[in-house]
Amino acid sequence: MKKLREEIVERILSDFLILIPLLNKKLLRENELYKLDDLYPSHVQILLLLSKNKQLTMSEISKEIHVINSNLTPLVDKLIKLGYLKRQPSKKDRRVVHISLTASGKKQVEKHKVYAVGFLEEQFEKLDEDKLKALEAHLNGINDILEIQL
Repeated sequence: MKKLREEIVERILSDFLILIPLLNKKLLRENELYKLDDLYPSHVQILLLLSKNKQLTMSEISKEIHVINSNLTPLVDKLIKLGYLKRQPSKKDRRVVHISLTASGKKQVEKHKVYAVGFLEEQFEKLDEDKLKALEAHLNGINDILEIQL
C-alpha cells in the first residue's frame, strides 16, 4: 500500500515538473498576464483579492496570497501611495487595521480584468467550448484539493 502511494506521489511530482514550466511558458507569462502600469504581480494579486472582499486585515491578505507580513507591508504601502488602497482602523479594536480598495483601485481592477480576459482569450482561442469547460473543471478540482490539504 505504501509503495503504491509513493509511486503515485512520484508521478504527481513528475507531472508538476512538466506542468509548471509549461503553464508559465505557454499560458500564464506573469509579466504579461499581470502587466498593469508599474505594478508587480503581487500588487495585482492584492488588488484582485480586495475586489472580491470588501476589506481585509494585513494578516488576512498575507494568508490569502501566501506572503509574510513583513513582505506585504511595502506592497500595500505602495498601493496606498498610488491611491488604490486605504487603511481604516477597526471600530471594534483599535489595534486592527482594515485595508480596502479606493474608487481608483476599483478602476485599476476593472482595467486589469479587461486586459487579462483579453490576454487569456487570445491564449485559449484554439480551445473549443468543451475543452475550455474541462479546463475550468480541472482547475477548480485542483484548487479544491489544494485548499483542503495544504
